[in-house]
Amino acid sequence: MLDLGKRLGVVLLMGFFIGLLFVGGLQVKAETITDTIMKNWVKPVEGTITDTFGTRNGKHKGIDVAAPEGEKVVTVAEGKVTKSYYSSTYGHVVFIQHPEGYETVYAHLNKRLVAEGHEVTRGQTIGIIGNTGVSTGTHLHFEVHKGEWTIDKAHALDPLFVFETTKTETVSAETKNEEQPKWSESKLKKAKELNDENKQASHEVVTVASGDSLWKISSDHKVTIQSIQEWNNLKTHVIHPGQELVIYSDLEKSYVVQKGDTITSIAQEFAVNANDIKESNHLRNENIYPNQVLLITRK
Repeated sequence: MLDLGKRLGVVLLMGFFIGLLFVGGLQVKAETITDTIMKNWVKPVEGTITDTFGTRNGKHKGIDVAAPEGEKVVTVAEGKVTKSYYSSTYGHVVFIQHPEGYETVYAHLNKRLVAEGHEVTRGQTIGIIGNTGVSTGTHLHFEVHKGEWTIDKAHALDPLFVFETTKTETVSAETKNEEQPKWSESKLKKAKELNDENKQASHEVVTVASGDSLWKISSDHKVTIQSIQEWNNLKTHVIHPGQELVIYSDLEKSYVVQKGDTITSIAQEFAVNANDIKESNHLRNENIYPNQVLLITRK
């Protein structure tokens, strides 16, 4: 009888541990499924990240992505449009709830192409990038919220966590962000010397219009953003309507990135080293974007 009791105890104990392993396995699997879902999201727009989550003393609850005017904005995953309207701050904005329990926000659009209640698919165009609402340049402000969006944005998540994207420094100034990095005194001195040397070179003066950004001016005149900063002694990427910028188009050999280009293919086309292109343009990785201007060589 005693032996039977021992056997029963052993069976129960084994069952207990097997149960723990089973529950633990389910938890791991659930987390893996969630990670997979988020990693399968697509980027809302192809462009350059100009501001990240948590800047402006923690008040910036999304990311800003600069891209050329007319660029399409797509939904990161399937879902349902919960709001589509014009806001005094967000401008033309679209909110989308996703089956995974997230809500995404697409702000400052020039045009909205979906209405409240619409069902959307992953990668579907929902608007055109713009400069509406409280905005100082063409860009997309994108937010991710765990659960529903709230006015205090208490459930906001860092979108870069979702897309595992690294912030780049080759950016245009789309927002007045006082936390943008400033140049050192030595770099400012070098920029001034360069500007003095260039005074005899042929140049043009560009007057900044409302909605302009360094990204747009760079693309329009086929010169790099860094060069515009050097030529004009700009400490940050912020520019203002009415400001005059000097452009020395003849002082550098540059290339405007086309869709499908890579650093390697551009290097091969110009018979230069790919690492030299990365170094000249302060690129930390291989990410480049259509209409981005890359410095090939100084003349």
